[in-house]
Amino acid sequence: MDFYVLKKNDELIAIPADEQHCKQYLDNGYFYIDKVAACDETTAIRRTKSQYQRGIRVPLMAIVVAIPVLIVSWWQFTH
Repeated sequence: MDFYVLKKNDELIAIPADEQHCKQYLDNGYFYIDKVAACDETTAIRRTKSQYQRGIRVPLMAIVVAIPVLIVSWWQFTH
C-alpha cells in the first residue's frame, strides 16, 4: 500500500495515498515529503527517516575520511 508522508512542526505523519485526503492535510499546513510503499503508517515513517539518514551519512563519512588525509598531506608538505 502507498502512503504519503507529510510533515508539520517536526512531526511526520503517514496517510494512505489518496489525493483528496492529502489535499486536506496540505490545506491545514502540512508539507508533502514523500510517497512510500509500506504495509502500515509506522513503517512508512520509518522508511522515510532511514532514507533521510542515509542521505546525510554519506557526506559525513566523506568529511571524516577527508580531514585526516588533508592533515597528513599538509604535514608532509610542510616538513
